[in-house]
Amino acid sequence: MRASPRQAFIGVLATFLGMVLGMAPTTAEAMTWIVEPEQSRILFDYERNHQLAEGRFAVFTGSGQFDRDAPGDATLELRIDSASIDLDDRLASAFATSAEWFDTANHRHVIYRLIQLTPEGGDSYHAIGELTIRGRTRPIETTITLDIGANDAHARGSLRMNRRDFLLGVGPSAMFVEIGAEVAVRFELTAHPAR
Repeated sequence: MRASPRQAFIGVLATFLGMVLGMAPTTAEAMTWIVEPEQSRILFDYERNHQLAEGRFAVFTGSGQFDRDAPGDATLELRIDSASIDLDDRLASAFATSAEWFDTANHRHVIYRLIQLTPEGGDSYHAIGELTIRGRTRPIETTITLDIGANDAHARGSLRMNRRDFLLGVGPSAMFVEIGAEVAVRFELTAHPAR
């Protein structure tokens, strides 16, 4: 018995819907996260006149995407206001913003961009990124710990950098204070899903 035009149309429509539904993605999409500066810290340790000292950046923003099923596609960009450097001494902090150091008049932001994230087991990941200071970009690698829940995410880690790679403190002013070449950066970031 030959199908009516109405039955034929319903059959074609059912086949089309079956194909579309069959192609629907089954994996979760990457979620966008916004860093909460009030709940985060970016600190650094350095040597000043042969003594260990600590500093921090008070102002920064950041956002990124992460999908637990595809960590290699993760993104993150942190923009740190270099003028917000705090060395626990007003004169030293102002000195750090000068032209021979962070040169905040011409380079207001320190920028970190994540390039690749590779799982190492559990909550540990190997991060490869780029750090830009004073317009100079250098690759940087570190291990980070990620703890991601439904409503918040926490990233912790540390990395070491050579300040001379970014021409920090290479002018005449360096003769008046002795700063070690290696700087150890520590970060504790808290982020929430984008609204």
